[in-house]
Amino acid sequence: MSSAAKVVTTKMSASVASATAAAAEAFAANAPKTVTAIPSMVRYGPIPLSDLADENGRTPGAAIRQIGSSRRIFLLNPTLTGAEMDGLAARIQLLGKNTSLSSILLANNLERDCDVDATLPTSALEMEHIAEGDRDMFMEEVLNLGSKQEWITASGYDVRDVPQMEQDHRRRMLNSMTKLAKAVKGSKFSTLNKTQEYVTKIPFISAPHGLISDGGYALAMGSYVLATSESRFRIMNPLRGLSLDPIGLSYILPRLGWEFQQPSASYPVGSILALTGYEADASDMVETGLATHFIDSVGKLGSVERALSNLAPYEQQKLIREPFKRYGETGENSFKGDINSKFRNAAVASLMHSVSAYDAMGQETTAARDEARFLADEDPSLVLEADRASFFGDRESMLLNIAATFQDAFEKEKSVEGIMERMREHASAHASNEEETEFVNAAKNILDDMEAQSPLALSATHKLMLIGKEATESLESCMEREKKVLLKLFDKKDFKNWAKSGAEEGSFKDWTHKSVKEVTRDEIEELFK
Repeated sequence: MSSAAKVVTTKMSASVASATAAAAEAFAANAPKTVTAIPSMVRYGPIPLSDLADENGRTPGAAIRQIGSSRRIFLLNPTLTGAEMDGLAARIQLLGKNTSLSSILLANNLERDCDVDATLPTSALEMEHIAEGDRDMFMEEVLNLGSKQEWITASGYDVRDVPQMEQDHRRRMLNSMTKLAKAVKGSKFSTLNKTQEYVTKIPFISAPHGLISDGGYALAMGSYVLATSESRFRIMNPLRGLSLDPIGLSYILPRLGWEFQQPSASYPVGSILALTGYEADASDMVETGLATHFIDSVGKLGSVERALSNLAPYEQQKLIREPFKRYGETGENSFKGDINSKFRNAAVASLMHSVSAYDAMGQETTAARDEARFLADEDPSLVLEADRASFFGDRESMLLNIAATFQDAFEKEKSVEGIMERMREHASAHASNEEETEFVNAAKNILDDMEAQSPLALSATHKLMLIGKEATESLESCMEREKKVLLKLFDKKDFKNWAKSGAEEGSFKDWTHKSVKEVTRDEIEELFK
């Protein structure tokens, strides 16, 4: 055996050993056996993806690497199997409790998408070891790829695999998806005013560079979502004869804009997303709270990783000294709890703010202001707030504009049929000027998009949204209802015929019902029983 071959064998053995050790640690914490579906690597250096493949040669959909005090989750495939979703959920739950960490960062694997060597990189920081010219050329490939084709980051499970699954297998897969969404979201607790909040000690950060659709949004439900110029979000299931995936979208979408008190909270942006298949871009995502920050260059991911890896772990983030306690001291005067709890993770929040151009709170961040000052070549005190706000252009969301324009149709009409009739009226109106023409064309596009979907699935999605927006609902109750409806739609002709046809979303027209008018109330009620 050559010396080079020995080195490769040693590296492969080391990677397998590190994955085995990580799995053993997870098992010791009562994690399910499915954690082995998501390898967790602790050694440094490139690892051949083939080294992580299972006995059938399938590369895992995701893998985890240790980067200083942080953990990086690489999304290697846009879809995950049920076992992978379950295993990833278990790993995220364990990592979220590990106070020796500072953060968890999830991002899709740009290197693999660009057809470079099929290896799992140590991190985006590995780019720093590439010659400057080669690194610039590589990043140009990354940025150009997103503009040439649809770059899918996460879409949940592979929908076309469902027809071959047994009913129990389908149920387990959806349960795993729900579990994954909850793991990313964090642990629930009730405050004194009975509002629902989700927290995790270790912040979960997503940086999706590409399209997130349907259940794939489960991976963007954490503390921070960093949108890039290529980030997108879209609901595609009704084009397949299906309703919302069970991650709580019927709870989340009606409440978009609430968390950051944005203007979008006053308009039916969630209904537009759920019922029309509208593809939200990065601006739409930030202006509705689907994303928390916007980073103007995906190349900043390396800087984010470096900073996260160098942050002090959660347990060491202390600004105030612990009160002195005498040996065996008890009673009312003895301090209980974590005196530094309100200061922990403050460094992570500050980092997210500093690397972003702007955030969902409507504020330009430090990075944007510093760049504006540099370009203006003026004393920082002379750069007015208005000038700062205009540096990146007007903060505009087409989704918000559409929701505001057609608010009456989507809020006052109580049925899908009513919404579509109202849009039909708008689409057939006579336009006498450019502004009216734009209005009519927008109505036509919305109507066309709704008519392209399964009437049964669209009606079911509408009812899920109506119920989900009620004040008495919770994320969990919506997840369970979404799961129940979806399992029944799996067995309906619309989904079976779409899957059998092999047609792409939007091109299939042979639905059981010709329009939503033909969908009966009994058919809808049966889905919710």
